[in-house]
Amino acid sequence: MIPLLALTLAVDSIAIDVRTREVIEQHWNDADRAIPVGSLVKPFTALAYSGDFPEFTCTGRRCWLARGHGKLHFRQALAFSCNEYFLNLAKSVDPQTLAVVAAKFGIPPPAEDSAEARIGLGTSWRITPAGLARAYAELAERSGEPRVREILDGLRMSAESGTSGAIGRGFFAKTGTAPCVSEKHDSGDGFTIVIAPAEASRKVLLVRVHGVPGAEAAKSARDILRKWK
Repeated sequence: MIPLLALTLAVDSIAIDVRTREVIEQHWNDADRAIPVGSLVKPFTALAYSGDFPEFTCTGRRCWLARGHGKLHFRQALAFSCNEYFLNLAKSVDPQTLAVVAAKFGIPPPAEDSAEARIGLGTSWRITPAGLARAYAELAERSGEPRVREILDGLRMSAESGTSGAIGRGFFAKTGTAPCVSEKHDSGDGFTIVIAPAEASRKVLLVRVHGVPGAEAAKSARDILRKWK
């Protein structure tokens, strides 16, 4: 029999005000320490991509979903966090353009120049949790920009029916899974970031759960959102 304590998830969270960028709730001891955040960086790589977003067929060869996602447009690829789609996209992203985009949103670019690093695979793109939450607040503030609008549409789809599906309607959300760099040394950490609500956004919530994928972290984020009501 597994002890009840072993079933308790280690959850970190931080929330900021979209308008002021001030921290309004924090349960994260080292929120100013830069860490890998997995696929949560994909929106910023997408912003650095020039031209119209392509359609692409994911075979599963280089994706977390072994059977593949099939034919995807950009919003679906973001909603389902398709690695194969974004690796294809990231190959065409100019590193200098990505650095400019990252600076605009107040985050550093990846330390390694590779397609894998540009979509958050590995540990070379590290961002502080507080900085990442503020970057998503900037996304919300730029919702009138056409390219940002496409990204937010994908994040809305993610919350409704994608990897962030535990969140539900009325939010923008994105999940990510990254190698664990904490003292816990779990197999990986799951992340979910939520812009709440989708219309007239007021807060950004970032959640990390040790030892689970991002889709599971979305359940913890959902529980926090429910307490806010």
